[in-house]
Amino acid sequence: MIEVELKAHVRDRAAVLSAVSSFAQAEGETDKSDEYWHGPDWRLHRGAKGFRVRTERDASVVTFKTKRSEGGIEINREREFSISDAEAFTEFVERLGCEPFYQKHKHGRKFRAGGSASDPDTATIEILEVVGLGDFIEIEILLPNEDPAALALAQGEIRSLLARSGVSEEDIESRFYSELLIASGLVKTN
Repeated sequence: MIEVELKAHVRDRAAVLSAVSSFAQAEGETDKSDEYWHGPDWRLHRGAKGFRVRTERDASVVTFKTKRSEGGIEINREREFSISDAEAFTEFVERLGCEPFYQKHKHGRKFRAGGSASDPDTATIEILEVVGLGDFIEIEILLPNEDPAALALAQGEIRSLLARSGVSEEDIESRFYSELLIASGLVKTN
């Protein structure tokens, strides 16, 4: 699966919520707790051997990505799988030599925005508080593969949805949350 995603700072949460509510279907509240891990030998291969364990509504999912960014939009090859026992999984990965890196918590509102007539549920929009960093909007489209034409269309659709949300392209955040947390001093890198 290819995840095409943009995040931007939100200056006026109420105005953005109102704008998004006018064109997207509300899906309710979202609350995500993420633990990021380094794989074995991570010091030799920074950024290449990490994974995330996300807990959301009593479900845990492990995700690992190959990331890149183009003009503030992330294009990630994403793989994930569910785990039935997060505690056992933690013990297992620690036995393999993995180390915890940092945690992130975000909560807010989730919406679904329509795209074309053949695919009416194209984009997920979340208006979130990322604890320690402030308010953000995330707009994501999932693609089955990395077809260049589909990528270009998804990027255009994401920028269009950002504009409809009342958020300026100047507020796009091209850094990863890990970089923002490190820069803010909330994550130690030693």
